[in-house]
Amino acid sequence: MALSDLLVALASNQKLYITLADNDGTALITFNAVGYTSVESDLGARIVKKITIDSPSAVTVTLEPATP
Repeated sequence: MALSDLLVALASNQKLYITLADNDGTALITFNAVGYTSVESDLGARIVKKITIDSPSAVTVTLEPATP
């Protein structure tokens, strides 16, 4: 699933904070779900590897490595 598709699905949850992480676990950005449009298109095109629910109001989305 592309990250952009996931973010659109989560956007209605105003109290949800999303952290995007690189394949190695390095946090890239944290934002409120309704602010998903601020994510750059190159990140939005990346594939979701894993979703971790950190708390009822926070998730971490780990992304596959970028393709050249």
